[in-house]
Amino acid sequence: MTSHIDSKTAIQQMRAVVISTPGQAGLLSGLVALLDNAPDSALIIEGLKDVNPKDYSDTRLRERISELLKEAGDNDMAALWENTSNDDLPSNVISLASASNDISAPKLENTRPGQNSLCFDDIGGLEKVKQQMRRRIINPFLKKELFAKFKKRSGGGVLMYGPPGCGKTMLAKALAHECNANFMNIKAADILDRWIGSSEKNIVEMFARARNNKPVVIFFDEVEALAQKREFGDSHHVNTTVSALLTEMDGFESDNEGVLMLGATNVPWSLDTAFRRPGRFDRTIFVPPPDKLARRFILQNQLEDRPVEENLDLSFVIAKSSGFSGADLIGLVDTALDYAIEESDETGSIAPLSATHFKEALQEVRPSTGEWLSQASAYAQHANKDGLYDDLSDFLKKYGR
Repeated sequence: MTSHIDSKTAIQQMRAVVISTPGQAGLLSGLVALLDNAPDSALIIEGLKDVNPKDYSDTRLRERISELLKEAGDNDMAALWENTSNDDLPSNVISLASASNDISAPKLENTRPGQNSLCFDDIGGLEKVKQQMRRRIINPFLKKELFAKFKKRSGGGVLMYGPPGCGKTMLAKALAHECNANFMNIKAADILDRWIGSSEKNIVEMFARARNNKPVVIFFDEVEALAQKREFGDSHHVNTTVSALLTEMDGFESDNEGVLMLGATNVPWSLDTAFRRPGRFDRTIFVPPPDKLARRFILQNQLEDRPVEENLDLSFVIAKSSGFSGADLIGLVDTALDYAIEESDETGSIAPLSATHFKEALQEVRPSTGEWLSQASAYAQHANKDGLYDDLSDFLKKYGR
């Protein structure tokens, strides 16, 4: 019986063959490699459990694999391979397989002017962030001829990082509008799949679709789920997914001109360092908690069309909400509304939202960014050799954090 290390290596080798040589030839080669090192049936079952039967239509091949699995003692897996029609597969298998069949799941949004889309004017404050985006991203898209004279191209990769709930997704959509570009919002669930090779296939198809719809902004929300440090994952699957994403970002065989890759993360320190190289996420933008102007803007938007005390002064709320994320401010308004509704119920008449309600809400609601800023502070102090966290350091110094 092979050792645990030999068994793991044998399975990894099989998966590498299946990924590098798609189709039945790859599966056959992988099986041969596995069987050469797999005298025990458990290894055969382990090696085949992440291979999608739906990808192989040859009846004889499927029957042979089914027999192999029966001999190994897994009748359930054998039954999956016996089915020659995708319609015969159990519903749970259909859902797993179909997720990787078509990258049309992420909706391609038209964010161009006239489409009622979000723009920078709809986002209060964060003027420094907007200025960076205009200089680094928007101008290359809109002034291609000028930038071409300096041999600067539109596209590439930009990483936005900051505490959760501070508007990174909103900024991404507004950015696409300002660039007069289409927008693809990609989540890890749109890409990652349990079947061998499916995640890599999804990445290739997603980039192909983006290139066919240029100019386009591909927004990777919570990008760390796709771009995690490879040593964090114990599986070959994680490594090959990261490698496939890096290859497509480089665009060696395809032109990524006009394709902007925009990533958002709360934990930039967890990204694989390979993503920081030129042409990938080589430009970074720190998205801080809302400043005073942004807090006033968010609060005023939340109070629209609601019963509010005449001439309500929000200055004290803005002063006491430093460090609140946009999501925290929305929660603050919701809590103040709860107090106003409670008073209205008791008095039998509408009690408009007042300073008293906000004072009560401020006693209850606390900013959620503190823990993130404490953790980020350690990285800004001790892991900033390449200048990645310069903007974060400036923010922490300014606000004494």
